[in-house]
Amino acid sequence: MYDMRRMNGKTIAWSLLSLSLASTAAFAQEKEDSTANQFSSRPISDGDVMMKRTLWRRVDLKEKQNISMFSKNNEITRYLLDAAKAGLIDAYTNDSCATKITGDELHKRVLIPNQTAGLSAEELAAGFGEPAKADGWDAKAKTDPSKQAAADDGWGNGAKKDPKKEAVVEDDGWGPPKKKSSKKGAKTEVAKEEPKVEAPKPDTTSFDTQSLAATEEEYFPDQLSILEVKEDWVFDKKRSRLYNDIQTITIVLPAEQTATGLELPVASFRWKDVERLFRSDPKKYIWYNTHNTAQNKNLADAFDLRLFYGRITKFSNANDKAFLDIYNGEKEALIKSLNYEQELMELEHGLWEY
Repeated sequence: MYDMRRMNGKTIAWSLLSLSLASTAAFAQEKEDSTANQFSSRPISDGDVMMKRTLWRRVDLKEKQNISMFSKNNEITRYLLDAAKAGLIDAYTNDSCATKITGDELHKRVLIPNQTAGLSAEELAAGFGEPAKADGWDAKAKTDPSKQAAADDGWGNGAKKDPKKEAVVEDDGWGPPKKKSSKKGAKTEVAKEEPKVEAPKPDTTSFDTQSLAATEEEYFPDQLSILEVKEDWVFDKKRSRLYNDIQTITIVLPAEQTATGLELPVASFRWKDVERLFRSDPKKYIWYNTHNTAQNKNLADAFDLRLFYGRITKFSNANDKAFLDIYNGEKEALIKSLNYEQELMELEHGLWEY
């Protein structure tokens, strides 16, 4: 009896020890997975990554394959900007996602430039565009030309008068009396009182900050037609499968919309936040199916199924240069980009042998 109790005590002790070790291991494993990748919606453990390369893809939303996520009133750029302004997702200055952008700063980034004849905030602060003052160069009061012709000092030494204008000259008290009207019943004309010189009216074309803020306009969502997708090309050795793990999405202002002719980044978003936004309302954030509207898909599913096309413009390298920086000319950079895409496919095929 004593031996059986002793055996039961040992069994219970071993069971408690095994349970504590299992819970500790599970906690350690969960902690390791949570620190794998903070940008990915489905992070892969660092120990399972056999090979990884970072790619930057340029997605032209006006291309035929990408037009489904750029349909009228369903532009993906519209959804991203509206969600960022509403505080549903965070916007960042670049794809490193280190510095956040406030709503006011995001509004300034999408404003159409040169809406006020080229006057910037610095020019307005310097005083340009203010109403003209009375003592300015052009504030001289205009005089009546008839009075200039009638200038006389009262002794006959005045300037020569035009005989045509002399008939309308008023009597100054020293010269000959003013001609009377020949019409019957007409009264003698009384010398008109000299009109007062009016102060110059303020310049109504000047710009003030209140009217300036009322006329500010942002770019339309269909004008922001370029996305830059940053993703990790990852081969998971545990699942023996390749994953295109999207990290960030950046809205880029096209070159034809800028005064400098250069593409300008507007804002970057973590794909983890963007996917959560898209899946929060599957019927709103849709990928428009042109051939069958009954099969419209959610934008998050469209990215998972790789229903978009983006040309590789850059890959992770020591000098951090894009294809356009490495090779001379856009044609050569395009050819090398397509060749690099084929090389990645061959590399993926070779990794299956391990």
